Amino acid sequence: MTEVEAQEAQREATATIRGYMYQFDASILAVLGATKSESITVEGVEDFDVLADEIQTYGQVKYYEAQKLTDSTLRDAILPMITGFLRYPADVRLRKKYVLYGYFKDSAGVATSYGLADMQRVLVRAQYAVDPATGSRVKTTINLQTDLGASDEDLAVFCGRFTVVLSEPFDMHRARVIEALRAALEVAEDEASLYSYPSAFSAMASLSAASSKAARTTTRKDFLQQIQPNVAVYSAWALRRESEAAYCKLIREAHFARLNVENHDRFFIIDLPDTETLDMLITLVRHIIGGWSSHRSKSKPAKERYAPFFFFPGIDPADLVELKSRLIGESYRITDGYAFFGAPFTTQQLLLAQTAFEPIAARIVGDAAQLAAALDASVRRRLVVQLHAGKPQAINAKFRQISVPVRSAAMAMKIV
Repeated sequence: MTEVEAQEAQREATATIRGYMYQFDASILAVLGATKSESITVEGVEDFDVLADEIQTYGQVKYYEAQKLTDSTLRDAILPMITGFLRYPADVRLRKKYVLYGYFKDSAGVATSYGLADMQRVLVRAQYAVDPATGSRVKTTINLQTDLGASDEDLAVFCGRFTVVLSEPFDMHRARVIEALRAALEVAEDEASLYSYPSAFSAMASLSAASSKAARTTTRKDFLQQIQPNVAVYSAWALRRESEAAYCKLIREAHFARLNVENHDRFFIIDLPDTETLDMLITLVRHIIGGWSSHRSKSKPAKERYAPFFFFPGIDPADLVELKSRLIGESYRITDGYAFFGAPFTTQQLLLAQTAFEPIAARIVGDAAQLAAALDASVRRRLVVQLHAGKPQAINAKFRQISVPVRSAAMAMKIV
């Protein structure tokens, strides 16, 4: 593959990913716009189906930054719609609606509804073949209305049930989703952007990936209940859209750049991919201590001091001992809740005050129960940061949380 071909393939892949992300955003808007009597199925008959007893609306989402809504583009989108529509009895058809929702290049003046004559024009497809006798290209047309077995009356009824909804470009559309979440959850703009939206996007991505229709169906109430205030759950989809560097910068600037000066109790839950070594994990821990601990300060007042907490789910006990030993060998002062060998774990011991004379650099817990006890014992503002390989820990939603999937320790270091 040449460099030009590789660049073109990358552009096509990026456009495809943006299309999926636009679809997720459109589906979030569909859920937020649903009434109490409606449910939403994603990846159903169409990309999102708005279902009620009397009317079922099927929405297909398209995002074409560089392509106009031509007859050809429209035809490709609506053929499955018409095919499905024709399968229903006449009385059932009147309970169906179809929507083509999306963004197209230069869409000013594009029709949003179609009459019979317009639809008949759209359903005529031209194709070319080479005449074997002359070698010249010969144009022929195919009438898809005939192929579908659709009468004029069938098409006229479909036209009355079909609309095009022209939406905004990618970033403007996303801003509308964030505003809709802000209004629905009654939170501040920053809260909606930094916490609610990432969690809503992740929830929609999970819905779309579910295997059964029932699992891909939700209501406005149920969906909003998945989006907890102060909890930002990032999806790997965000990494697919951006380069790793851009993804890390986005999350770092949104959540971590301004927090280094705040004396929160920060709880880092780190569960790296199996490909990462203990040395890589220890390097990450050193990096976090360097940025998130005030242990080297000689003058900082006690109430402004801070040291990070660490929990490593699934770490081998021997590796945890090695990690602690390495840190202590490098002159880091740590606490782990044990006053001496054989003593019981206590949060009092874990939370020993950091001072200029007792420069505690980090606090390490050994299991989920100790983590829960530490979170409850802390009297400061608490922030839980999960850097995980795909399976974050379940943490009480009353604590502010940021959950980020990472591919490596090096990637995690770019974020925090």
